Amino acid sequence: MQSPPNNAYREILPPGHYAYSSGFPTMMKNVSPTYTIPTEPVFLDHLLMNLEKTIVVATTMGALEGKLTGVAIDHIQLTIGNINYHIRHQHIVYYTGKP
Repeated sequence: MQSPPNNAYREILPPGHYAYSSGFPTMMKNVSPTYTIPTEPVFLDHLLMNLEKTIVVATTMGALEGKLTGVAIDHIQLTIGNINYHIRHQHIVYYTGKP
């Protein structure tokens, strides 16, 4: 399986901001979905400091080691080989990396 190029996310977005991919349905862009989720700003900030670095993420299902390639308000993207894992924040117990 080959991963599609991820050109929409080359720039780092600050917490709370999101860039829609080119494949996101136009109808959803027009609806502007809104929802409320609990956030942990310091945890999110520390994750952003580790963007593009290799980290170990301990989840409720076990540990994964890979490159942190994305941080969103509700999930992270951890790339292992050619596979992108999207892990929701509530499933993360802790991660190891710097800081």
